[in-house]
Amino acid sequence: MNLKKTVAVNLSWLFQNHTYTSRHGLAKGLRRRGGLAFLPSFVPRSTEMIKEEEFIAALDLSGETVFDVGADQGIYTLFFARKVGPEGRVLTFEPNPISYSHVVTNVQLNNFPNVEVRNVAIGEMPGKLTFAFPAKDPGRGSADERIREQILKEPGSRAVEVDVETLDKLITAAGLPSPTFVKIDVEGFELQVLRGMSNTLKSQRPRLFIEIHGADMKAKEANIRQVGSFLLDHGYKIRHVESEQDLTHSNLEQAREGHIYCT
Repeated sequence: MNLKKTVAVNLSWLFQNHTYTSRHGLAKGLRRRGGLAFLPSFVPRSTEMIKEEEFIAALDLSGETVFDVGADQGIYTLFFARKVGPEGRVLTFEPNPISYSHVVTNVQLNNFPNVEVRNVAIGEMPGKLTFAFPAKDPGRGSADERIREQILKEPGSRAVEVDVETLDKLITAAGLPSPTFVKIDVEGFELQVLRGMSNTLKSQRPRLFIEIHGADMKAKEANIRQVGSFLLDHGYKIRHVESEQDLTHSNLEQAREGHIYCT
């Protein structure tokens, strides 16, 4: 972790119980507890939002049903709750008990009636998983085996057992609505999430916004090849957000870092 990131993590930990109105980013103007968005700008930027935020902020999500899979403190959840409007709905899934508590608090601070938050991991099959996270940076938590091993070598890291469900089962058995848009940020567990919602992908064709992760660059390349091939085989078109390039089987590795938007 570089020095700038280390400073940001330590400051975020210091102000984890500070409640304020966000001054920038996707949750600008919304109430929030924790993080550093009360500062004018912690890291100088040429624009107010980074590339991925600009992209998703420009999407029309009015009235949609959005699934936020892997929410950390819920910044995207807050953004989605405002973006979908009173006719829309947001369902958030966060396995880390600490992050889950932050999401619930932030939703309550803004009195969003259209958000439901569940303390559960999303994966390929129902069951239990070991989830590891750094104590001061729970947003980096992961159930991916290699990333989990890396995290557990860090001082102060923690591991907890979490419940796992599939989105297909939650929709068919638990009566959740089918999503029209799904954001996935699960630190290396992307393919498992997608496999566990394969029926939903076939029948509902939700748009997808996915961040690609991996334990190292080689793992990220393997991950995007698997994730990309899975989605292309399911009839999706894939665009790499950061490079603005359309992806095929021949150039998937270009998206080994960053985000993909799938329609």
